[in-house]
Amino acid sequence: MITSNSLIKPSLTKIHAFTEEQLQHFSEKLDYRTLKKKELLLGENQVSDGISFILSGSFRFFKKTSHSELTIKFFVETQWLADLESLLTQQPSTNNIEALEDSEIATISLRNIHYLMDAHPSFRKLQSLLADLAIPAAHLATIQSKSPDERYAELLAQHPQWVNRFPQMLIASYLGMTPETLSRVRARM
Repeated sequence: MITSNSLIKPSLTKIHAFTEEQLQHFSEKLDYRTLKKKELLLGENQVSDGISFILSGSFRFFKKTSHSELTIKFFVETQWLADLESLLTQQPSTNNIEALEDSEIATISLRNIHYLMDAHPSFRKLQSLLADLAIPAAHLATIQSKSPDERYAELLAQHPQWVNRFPQMLIASYLGMTPETLSRVRARM
């Protein structure tokens, strides 16, 4: 198992200057898990009960529609991951979170987050981690308002590493187009 402190500590100290003792308390509350490629971290109708830090691997956050799957967001190493809406409301998710590669995560439960916030008021700063979990409305609006060429160019500008890391079928799903349309866009560019 990868040592989490060397990876998680920088992500926490970006949001607040936690003491070593506080970081140790946080680390003690983590549960570690390995997921195989295509294994679900969260499935539809499950309640998100914590946030996970990706130590290695990658995930996709997606929604099943009547005739396909819409990839809403990709998550990679050193990012936090959860279904924010399900986590905050403690209601069943309408989404899925799937490992795209064999992956290792460290998870802290919502119960333990609340415990830490009560024990150390500075842990209330963890709320800013949740902001990164929000699904940007701008991305969903882009699917409706921009041409396929514009969407692909925007992806290349913002996340060029995704193009070689994730299957083209999933990239097309993220961009709201068919794999065939993506092939034509790539040929033009």
